[in-house]
Amino acid sequence: MLSFRDYYTNIFEGGGQAPGKMELLSTPLEKARQYAIDEFNKYGRDFFKDMPDFDSNYKKAQNKAKFGWTKRKDMPVINDGDVKEFQQRLKEGYIDIKKPFGSVRKKHGENPFPEGLSGERASEWLESGLAIHDGSDKDDRVKVTMERVSVGDLKPIQAQIYVDKCIPNIANFGVPGTKKFLRSTFFIASSDLYIIDGHHRFLSGMMIDPSMKVKVLTIDLPIKTLLPVSLAYGDAIGNQRNL
Repeated sequence: MLSFRDYYTNIFEGGGQAPGKMELLSTPLEKARQYAIDEFNKYGRDFFKDMPDFDSNYKKAQNKAKFGWTKRKDMPVINDGDVKEFQQRLKEGYIDIKKPFGSVRKKHGENPFPEGLSGERASEWLESGLAIHDGSDKDDRVKVTMERVSVGDLKPIQAQIYVDKCIPNIANFGVPGTKKFLRSTFFIASSDLYIIDGHHRFLSGMMIDPSMKVKVLTIDLPIKTLLPVSLAYGDAIGNQRNL
């Protein structure tokens, strides 16, 4: 049997995966609740005992999701195995993010974070902030820190979050097992706490307990900068976008 971590990482939040069928924003509370009751019954669990605040938490999740604006296909895909390298490149200033801009960035004109790069052009962009290209190894360095943040303080940017990609796993592994997983993994977020990676984990946490503290890899860039950087990066390293 897959561990809970593998279940999420490999199936639900990996690149190129199919969408769910029950979008959070368009699925009424009553339908989501009945779906959850049925799923909990499958595993011999007491929904009402395990999820006493489901109704209020679900509404909170819906309210936060209203502010999401991206589609799944427009979200960056940076897998678990890519995070350390992404973090290191940002910390060491590999990517040309800040002035003075160098020769590689100038090639792309008005689009400094081009999507869909591959081959030599991708390799060049991934090192565009180094001194050989922009004259300094320090100007593009970005602070990256691991923090503990309440799930409810995170902000989704993805409008398409699926109830049926979360509830079956909570029912299968139970609330304690789900909490253990959520506390063992980490989210990736901007300096203003917008989620770059972890939207379905966010929904799982919100439905269980919005006040639960989780680890967040916070990148010291606002979402208006971090999102295009992350999209360009995921494409440049060859990761397939979600469907």
